[in-house]
Amino acid sequence: MINKILKLSFLCLLTLGLHHTAAAQVQNVPPMRQVLGTAGGSGTFPWGTIDYTVGEVMVTSDSTASPFSSVKWLTQGFQQPEDNAFSVEAVGVNSTCIGASNGSANLSVINNSGTVTYSWQNSAFGPKFLFEDLAPGTYSYVVKDGNFSIPGTVTITEDQVDCGAQLVIYKGITPNQDGHNDNWQIDGITNFKTNIVSIYNRWGDLVWTKKNYDNESVVWDGKNTKDSNLPDATYFYIIEAGGKVYKGWVELTH
Repeated sequence: MINKILKLSFLCLLTLGLHHTAAAQVQNVPPMRQVLGTAGGSGTFPWGTIDYTVGEVMVTSDSTASPFSSVKWLTQGFQQPEDNAFSVEAVGVNSTCIGASNGSANLSVINNSGTVTYSWQNSAFGPKFLFEDLAPGTYSYVVKDGNFSIPGTVTITEDQVDCGAQLVIYKGITPNQDGHNDNWQIDGITNFKTNIVSIYNRWGDLVWTKKNYDNESVVWDGKNTKDSNLPDATYFYIIEAGGKVYKGWVELTH
C-alpha cells in the first residue's frame, strides 16, 4: 500500500514538473531577428512601410502565442551605420609648465578625397599638420581636401607646474636639423646656476658631460664628448642640480 502511494506521489510531482517546464519554454520563445539590406532602403511589412539604414536590425514576432503576438519594433544593433564623411580631429597637448610655451596640436583627417592641406591661424594652406611650441590659448585652423573645407579651433592649456621648483626632463631628442627637438631640453635647469649633466650609454660608459647646462649654449645635441654623432639608442642621464640627483633615460633618434 505504501509503495502504491509513493508511486502515485512521484507521478504527480513528475507531471507538475513537466507542466511547469513546458510553460516556461512557451514564454521564452524569442522574437525573430532580421538584418535588413547592406546599403539601406525601405521595406513593406504587415504594419506598413519603413525606411532603414545600413546595419539596422528589424525585430518582429514569429509567434502567435502571448506575449509576442503584438511585438513589432525597429532597433539598431550588431552593426552601426557607416559614416563616410570627411572629418578632422584636432588633438592638443598641454604646455608642460608655467611659461614654457611648449604645447602642440596635431590635425588628423579621415575619409578625405584628394590632397589635404592645412591653414593654421589664417596662414597659407600647406602640408603641415603638426604645430609645436604653442603657448596656452585658442588657435584656429582650416583643413580642406578636394571637395570640402572644415574650420575649427583647438585650445592649449597649461599644466601649471612651477618649473622653478622642479625639473621637467624630456624623454626624447631628434637631432635631424628640422628645428624641433634638435637638442635635449630640461625645463627649469636655468634656475640652478650650478649643475652637472652627464649622459651614459647602455654599457655605463660616459659619452657626454657638461657643467652649467642652460638649454642653449650648453646643451646636448646627440653628440659625444668628441663632437661625433652618437648612434640611435636609449641613453641614461644623471643630473645634479639644487642639491638633488635626477636619474632616468632619454631616447636618441636621428
